[in-house]
Amino acid sequence: MPELPEVETVRRGLTRLVEGATIDHVDVLYEKMVDPEPESFKEQLKGKTIEAIDRRGKYLLFRFNDDLTMVSHLRMEGKYDVQPDDAPITKHTHVIFHLTDGRALRYTDTRKFGRMNLLKTGTESQLIAGLKKMGPEPTAEALTVDYMTKIFAKSKKAIKPFLLDQNNIAGLGNIYVDETLWMSRINPLQHANTIPAFRIRQLRDNIIKEISHAISGHGTTVHSFSTAYGEAGQFQNQLNVYGRKGEPCVRCGTPIEKTKVAQRGTHFCPACQALQEIPSETMVLGLTGGIASGKSMVSAFFKTHGVPIIDADQVAREVVVPGSTGLTQIQQTFGWQIIQPDGTLDRKALGSLVFGQPEALAKLNAIMLPLIQAAVTAQMATYRKQNVPLVVYDAPTLFESKGASLVDEIMVVSLPEDIQLARLMARDQTTEADAMKRIKSQLPLDEKIKRADIVIDNSGTVEKTKAQVVKWLDEAGFSTLLNTAKQA
Repeated sequence: MPELPEVETVRRGLTRLVEGATIDHVDVLYEKMVDPEPESFKEQLKGKTIEAIDRRGKYLLFRFNDDLTMVSHLRMEGKYDVQPDDAPITKHTHVIFHLTDGRALRYTDTRKFGRMNLLKTGTESQLIAGLKKMGPEPTAEALTVDYMTKIFAKSKKAIKPFLLDQNNIAGLGNIYVDETLWMSRINPLQHANTIPAFRIRQLRDNIIKEISHAISGHGTTVHSFSTAYGEAGQFQNQLNVYGRKGEPCVRCGTPIEKTKVAQRGTHFCPACQALQEIPSETMVLGLTGGIASGKSMVSAFFKTHGVPIIDADQVAREVVVPGSTGLTQIQQTFGWQIIQPDGTLDRKALGSLVFGQPEALAKLNAIMLPLIQAAVTAQMATYRKQNVPLVVYDAPTLFESKGASLVDEIMVVSLPEDIQLARLMARDQTTEADAMKRIKSQLPLDEKIKRADIVIDNSGTVEKTKAQVVKWLDEAGFSTLLNTAKQA
C-alpha cells in the first residue's frame, strides 16, 4: 500500500499535471469504486475545475470549484496518470476524467480496492471514516513530543501496530515503521507505554526525518508504486532494514531478521533492537571519530557538564592488568615476550606483533573484544540502575569493536581528511606518510558518518565544535546538564 511519501509524491505530480484543468466528462468503468452512485458522481463533476490537490495522511483530496471535494484512497495498488484522451484504455483502468484540453486523468487499480468519495468541501473529516480520528501529520509542527508522550503512556500495544494505527500518527505504513523503529533502536514488539522519554523523542525526530527524506526520494517502489509520471520511486535504494532479511545491519553487522507482528512482515536487527522487559531511562551515547578528529576534546566537554564517561581505552587497559584473565590469554597466545618484568603488558611489543598482521590482530580481538564488551556492559548497567540521564561511551573503534549495538545513539566527530592529516602531524610530530598510514588503518570517517545519528563537524574552532554539542544536548532533552555545567 502506498504510504504517506508515495501519496505525497503522487499529489505533487498531479498538481503539476492537472491543477487548473477542467473536467469535460467522467467515465466510471467499475461502479463500486465511486460514491455517490456513478450517474450522480459523473453529473456533479461535469464542467468542474481542479483548483487544488491536497493530502491528509494517505488520502488525496481533489478540490474543485463550487465547494466540491473528491476524497481518493489508493489502497493497495491504485495509480493516477495522465494520457492523451484517445490513448488506448488498459485492462485495469476503472475511472477516466476526460479533460477539456484533450487529455485524460486515469485511475488504474489491479485489485480494485481504491475508493473515491465526492462530497461538500469541509465535510470530509466528518463523513470519511478514515479521516474522522486521524492523528497528526508527521511534521515538526504537528507531531510534538508532548503529544507522543501522552499517547504512548496510554497504550500497552506493541509499538509497531501502534504506529500503524492512523488514529495515532497519520500516513505511516509497514515500510517506514520498520525503518524508523530501526533508526530509533526500538523492538517492534516493545509496548508503547514502556518506551522511555529519550527514545520517544528519538522516534519522533526519526519519523519526521525519514518521511521527509522519502518524499524527497519520490517514495519507495517495492512492488508496483509509480509516480503520476509513471516513474518508479527512488527511496528503496536508501532503506536500512526493510526487505534486507539476512543481510548485515549497516550499523552493527548483525544479520537482519524478519518476523510477523500484527500480521505484517516485519524487519529488525535483533542486536540493535533488542526487546527490553524494563527499558532504562538512561541514554547511552556512543562517541567515536577518527584519529585526531577531536573526539577526545568532545568527550572532555561532556565531562565538564557532569556526564559520566565510559572510556573504551581505559577499559581495555583494565581488562589486562596483571593476574587478569585477559593478560593470561594474551600471554598464552603471543608468548612471554609481551610481558614486562613487572608483570604488566608490554603494549609496544604487542603492537609490533599485530600491526599490519590481520591474522594476529584477529586473534587479539577475539580475546579483547568480549572482555571489553562485558566490562562496558557492566558499567552501563550500573549507570542505568542509578537512572543517570546521559552516559557517554567514548570508543575510537566503536564500529570495528561491535560496540554500536550497546548504545542508544551514535555521535561521530568528523573533519575533512586534509585537516585531520595536518592536525595529526602537528600533534604527534610525525611525517605525512606515517600520519596518513595511521589514518588509513582505521575505518574511514565517511563510513562512520553513514552509520551515525549525530555528526559533529570539528573542522572549525573549538568554540564552534562545542556549540554543536550544546545544541544537541538542548535538542535531545538534556538542557538541565547545561544549567549545571562546570566551566568548560
